[in-house]
Amino acid sequence: MPNYIEQLTSTLQTSYTRYKDNPSPENRAALTDSMLEINLLYAHEGMDEEFGKNMMQLIKLTNSLLSDEQTNRLADNFSILTQKIRDRIFQHPEILDSLFTLMLELKINPQCKNYVALYKSIHRFRKIWKGYIDFCRWWNFENFTALDYVIEPGAKMSLAESALIFYTKRLINTDFHEDLAKLAVTFIRNLSKYPLTIYSNYYIAKLLVRLKYNNALIRRILRPFMITKAMKPWGWHLMSKTFNCNDEFIEKFSCLLLALEFGKVFPATIVNDIYLDLAMMFHNINELPQTKFFLEIFLKIRREAGYKIPFYVKKITEKHWYATTAPLRPDTSFNYKENCRNILRRTTTADAALYEWLCQDLITRFPESIQWSQEWYDTMNEGERIF
Repeated sequence: MPNYIEQLTSTLQTSYTRYKDNPSPENRAALTDSMLEINLLYAHEGMDEEFGKNMMQLIKLTNSLLSDEQTNRLADNFSILTQKIRDRIFQHPEILDSLFTLMLELKINPQCKNYVALYKSIHRFRKIWKGYIDFCRWWNFENFTALDYVIEPGAKMSLAESALIFYTKRLINTDFHEDLAKLAVTFIRNLSKYPLTIYSNYYIAKLLVRLKYNNALIRRILRPFMITKAMKPWGWHLMSKTFNCNDEFIEKFSCLLLALEFGKVFPATIVNDIYLDLAMMFHNINELPQTKFFLEIFLKIRREAGYKIPFYVKKITEKHWYATTAPLRPDTSFNYKENCRNILRRTTTADAALYEWLCQDLITRFPESIQWSQEWYDTMNEGERIF
């Protein structure tokens, strides 16, 4: 391999000399090809520092004007490198920051055949890289094709739907309302075009709750998921958010109790936020003994797991009433299961006309944002989970 590097370096030097003597389009194209070829070698060898330096020179040389074939090779280079150094990226995800900067500078053509492969190469780091949201905004999920929505044998969902769902999980706690709305529109439009799973209804509803849409409308969208996945605690937890504490207290309470019942088979940390919502529900109607009852359960689970306590929860526990009030378990002997069945009976499933209206309303209310996030993670609600 060292001999191969030496040979490619010699070819690169020759191409550079020719270009320097005569900077014609032909010589520039030949030099670009040489740089891409040696960069491919750097990628296969996991030589990310050399890869980055060579890419910087490529940016200066081409001024981001690459042919379709060259941008396809470029996307392939990035995909190969991230695969080769994946173990190091998992230890130092900030490596992706500099690679993403290079992608932005080089303006990779979304129409190139390796564009989806480029997304896949970054998607594997979705849980650890802080820049994942910005990468997705740049890559643009509109570039998924019909083939990307095909569910492969043995898979639970397609690549494109999996991408949309995880992007929702990462985006949901930010203040990027325009992005949340755009994502909801993408989900909705694809419902009728591709074989999306029932989980898409859940995430569309989740986005609309975050955007404070009409609760009755959200229930219509959520209904297919609730009927198919009736024993999933997070479904009833989300359904509870479509009812207010005052006029619809019994419905909200019923949904949360059923969510807790179905959550018994899961680790306590999975359903911990249900206890928090129960506490906040009673807090909102000034039922303080019941508030403390559920809040103490929430705090116990949180502390045993070593999780931070949200700031606003700390402020509640510092109030005078919290120290002087005895916790009181609320009455749960009513038929909350039947209440939940009635919620589904009273709700009609969303139809095409509603989805069409909703897409237009989302576009009108939340015009597309063209501003980059600039450290998107700084906009997160510190210590507070919305969902």
